[in-house]
Amino acid sequence: MTAFRILGLALACFAVVSATLAHARDVDHERLARSLSQLESDPKLGGFALGEVTRARAALQALEENSKRKLRDHLLYVAERRVDIAWAAAQVADVQRQTGDLRREHDRLQLAVARHEADVARRELERQRMHDQIRAEETERLAEAARLASEQEAAAALEEADQARRLAAAQAEEAALARREAQLAGATADALRARLNPPQATRGDRGMQMSLDANAFATGGATLKAEARESIAVVVAFVDRDPSARILVEGHTDSTGSTSANQALSQRRADAVRAALENAGVDAARITTIGVGSERPVASNDTADGRSRNRRVDIILEQKQ
Repeated sequence: MTAFRILGLALACFAVVSATLAHARDVDHERLARSLSQLESDPKLGGFALGEVTRARAALQALEENSKRKLRDHLLYVAERRVDIAWAAAQVADVQRQTGDLRREHDRLQLAVARHEADVARRELERQRMHDQIRAEETERLAEAARLASEQEAAAALEEADQARRLAAAQAEEAALARREAQLAGATADALRARLNPPQATRGDRGMQMSLDANAFATGGATLKAEARESIAVVVAFVDRDPSARILVEGHTDSTGSTSANQALSQRRADAVRAALENAGVDAARITTIGVGSERPVASNDTADGRSRNRRVDIILEQKQ
């Protein structure tokens, strides 16, 4: 009788353990299914990596249908990897979509520049035509005044004064137009340099990194231009690829100016990039800033192009030790 009671207790314990294991497996399945459903319903990523999502669904179905402990552990591992791959593939596809959008914006702006340059050329031709016409009129007026000088000396003097005023007014208008066109061309060039050169990820000694050049800032200052918003968005997407990685933001300058002034400017620019990343939702605890000044040039400071390349802010995803 005692043996039967012991056997009954053992069977009951086995049933409880089996039920517990089955419940754990059900929890794993529900967790993975929930993660996959979140990916499919995500407004940004849901339409991407449909093939990987289908394979992940198949892996979850195989996990749900198999009850053998040893095989089930393997199927659970496969299902987890498939769900991870689906998320990663969707995120890569989203980045590719963003890159395509930037490329199309680049093409649109190039077309806008071409149209603007054609319009400036047309205005210059019209201005030159007006100038030549005024000069021709002035030459003709002087010839007429000389021919009639004996009879109409007083009238000619009045007409000459009036023509001089007209010429001065036209020249002032032309000068104002030229200044406005130069300002517009300079502002357009600055905006295009900031928007047509999105930062690219490269691998350095300390990990993957991106760089913002000096065109992202006001000249001699540490305030990010409005045109730099798209570059900041690219940097945010870059650092969010690995949310656990530490971020080092380094400011750099060329060798122009004193060492202390360069270090201070580079620090302020690094801090400005940090503030922009934090405003975009990047965890502030991940970010460290440092102003290096002119100590680490990437090009010669003897040329204007080299100095421009040295004025930069590097955003580095530090390698895990």
